[in-house]
Amino acid sequence: MTRKLPAWLVPTFSVILFFLAGLALIPFPGLQNDELFFSGPLYFDDAAIYRIQIGATKIPFMVMSYTGALKTWLYAGLFQFLAPTEWSVRIPVLLMGMATIWLTWVWTRRLAGVRAAAVVSILLATDTIFQLTNTFDWGPVALQHILLMAGLLAVQSWLDRGDRRMLALGFFLWGLGMWDKALLSWPLIGLAVAALCVYPRETFRRLRPVPLAIAVLSFLIGAAPLVWYNIDRRGETASANTKFTTEGFGAKVTALRQTVDGSVLFGYIVYPNSAPGRRAPHNVVGRAAAAISGFFGVHKTNLMLPAWILGLVCFVILVRSPHWRLMCFLLIATAVAWAQMAFNRGTGGAAHHVILLWPFPVIFIGIAFTEAAARIPRFGTVALTALVALLAAANLLNTNEYVAELATNGGSGGWTDAIYRLAGSVEKSPGTAWFGLVDWGYLNGLRMLHEGDLPVFVVADGDPAELKREIETPECVYIQHTEDKQIFPGVNDRLRQAATSLGYSEHIERTLHDRNGRPVFELFRFVKTP
Repeated sequence: MTRKLPAWLVPTFSVILFFLAGLALIPFPGLQNDELFFSGPLYFDDAAIYRIQIGATKIPFMVMSYTGALKTWLYAGLFQFLAPTEWSVRIPVLLMGMATIWLTWVWTRRLAGVRAAAVVSILLATDTIFQLTNTFDWGPVALQHILLMAGLLAVQSWLDRGDRRMLALGFFLWGLGMWDKALLSWPLIGLAVAALCVYPRETFRRLRPVPLAIAVLSFLIGAAPLVWYNIDRRGETASANTKFTTEGFGAKVTALRQTVDGSVLFGYIVYPNSAPGRRAPHNVVGRAAAAISGFFGVHKTNLMLPAWILGLVCFVILVRSPHWRLMCFLLIATAVAWAQMAFNRGTGGAAHHVILLWPFPVIFIGIAFTEAAARIPRFGTVALTALVALLAAANLLNTNEYVAELATNGGSGGWTDAIYRLAGSVEKSPGTAWFGLVDWGYLNGLRMLHEGDLPVFVVADGDPAELKREIETPECVYIQHTEDKQIFPGVNDRLRQAATSLGYSEHIERTLHDRNGRPVFELFRFVKTP
């Protein structure tokens, strides 16, 4: 008689695999400005657009009109014990991703069984863009995922057992997620519409005064800083960020497809293979990734797009499946969430928006595959195992390609590892009063890596009087990207022309390169033209 493997073995293996892949990725790209957006209020009070003051202490509430300071609060505590580095910034994010995988496993197991949950945990843990966005959290998305699934699991516990404490916990966590980033409204509205469409009788039966009051009150407590801000600013979160549009819809469909197939971040987070400056990997992980890529070939995409299509085919066939309504629920929730970003101005065209649909699409295909396998006599389990193994292997090869290209090509744009050399090259000194930052992309990195002790300012592009004062201050050292690395093209020229009109010229003191030898940053002063 054979013994069954423990149910927890597959999700445990999945989260460990996810963690190891994240560790392989962490050291290669430099810390990116948006990835460190949470850190601004830790070192500069005005980095938060909304805060309260208690005595001499300023407490940040909102960093942007739709992004709260929850992550700032978490790292304020963490940085009391750890120095801010790429490891202390990224490993907590990686742990959040692991927790999301485990929560997804538990929720899927409760509703669809152990086998479906095992499939989902493997596919989610190896999903390339879920891995990358839950390692480099520039969205940010990690807290969104964990609070969404933790809240969903708590509400499910209330539905199963009637424990109103779990109802309160679930809606409090969702409120907290809304404060973290108001874009959590996309999947929450998706869940609400899906519940009304698929489970109308059950939903209305639960809408009783007491549970409704508990849910609303708990949600408002969790989202209290966001609510407070919007009362004070007259609904600015919605008014400043919500506008229906069909513009760019085709590009948003492309972003959805490329997020699914794992290709969306090539060229954004890593230089392409055609870029100059390629070099041999400098460590064991990079060399191993390059060797795997050389042996198995370049995998810029995975097989998740055909897996989605196959999942939809299974869904159509499995009309009388025991979990068909659950699959409808997940499909509608995903579609409604995506429609909100697709038809809103400025959203849905990038991976860090599309990935907010996860883990619902992965749960959907995991259940669809499991139900289809159950219909196949004798060979269903073998077919399911082979399919999941094939998809997971393709995912891992896709992720490995990012590691290999990061190791050989280096991080591109705002992900340059030259940020570390820049931080190590500037320091407060008697001969330098301030460091003026000409372009976008390195303010948060310099602040955080110097723990707020570096005197920096952003050059007043567009304010002639302020710009004149800055240029005429002899103790200022300026930092700009080299011409070909500018994030905002033309920003160097505009400053140079303004200085020339005042009788000053640039004097380059130092050029800083990335690990691949490409010039990235220039340090210079303005000197009076003879």
